Amino acid sequence: MTHPLILLFDFDGVVITQRALEFTALLYLKKGFYNWKNTKQLRLIDIARLFEEADSSNRLKAFFNVYRVYKNYIPNRWKRILFFIKFRRTFPKYEKYETLKPNLEGILKELKKRGVIFGIVSNTSGERLELFRNRLNLDDFFSVFISRDDTAIRKPHGYPVIVALRQIKQILKVPIDKDKVYLIGDLPTDIECAINAGVKSIALLSGHGTKIDLEMANPSIVLQEIKDILEVDPFKKLLLD
Repeated sequence: MTHPLILLFDFDGVVITQRALEFTALLYLKKGFYNWKNTKQLRLIDIARLFEEADSSNRLKAFFNVYRVYKNYIPNRWKRILFFIKFRRTFPKYEKYETLKPNLEGILKELKKRGVIFGIVSNTSGERLELFRNRLNLDDFFSVFISRDDTAIRKPHGYPVIVALRQIKQILKVPIDKDKVYLIGDLPTDIECAINAGVKSIALLSGHGTKIDLEMANPSIVLQEIKDILEVDPFKKLLLD
C-alpha cells in the first residue's frame, strides 16, 4: 500500500488568522493607563504571541505566565494583573471575525484531490478547536484534530504528533511513513515538536514567530507564505503528475 503525504498544521496563525488577538493588542497598546515600555520593536502579532504562549487552561498558571512575560512592557505589577484579566476577557469577543488564512482553502482543496492527508495539532483548548471546526467546516479538509485536551503532554513534546498519526492510521487505514509527514507551524515550539516526533518540519514566516527564532529552531523547510508549499518538491510533484 502506498504511503500518503501527511501534512499536520498548527492552528493559530497557520490555519486561522489571529485578528482577535492582534486587534485586542492594538486596543490595549493605545491605552496610556498601562504605561507601556520597550514596545518600539514589537509588532502587534508579537504582543498577541506573548499572550498566547503564556496562556494556559490553568488560570493560575496563565496568570503567573502573563505576569512574568509582560514585566518588561508593563512595569507596574497591579496594572499587569489588570491587563491579564481584561485581555483574557476581551479577545474572545472578536474571534467571530477569524477566517482561514489567505490562500489556504484553495491549497487544501488542490492537495486533497491528490491524496494528501491533513490534520491539526494545536495547543489550543478542545472546546475552542471544536468551535472553529464547526464554524469553518474544517472537517471538509482535516481528518484529525488534536488539542491540548487530547494529550497529557503539549508541544514542543512530539507526543501530540504521534497521537495524530495513530488516529490517521486507525481512522483512514493507511500506513505511515514519517519521511512523508510534515508539521507546519509558526513558532519554534512547532519545529521542536516535529523534530521530537521524528517528522519533517515546515516553518511558516507569516504567522506569530520571527524569522530569526524560527530559523534557529532548524526547520526542514522555511516558507514565507502558505501558498509557497506548492513549490516544495513532494507537493509540487503531485501537481505535475
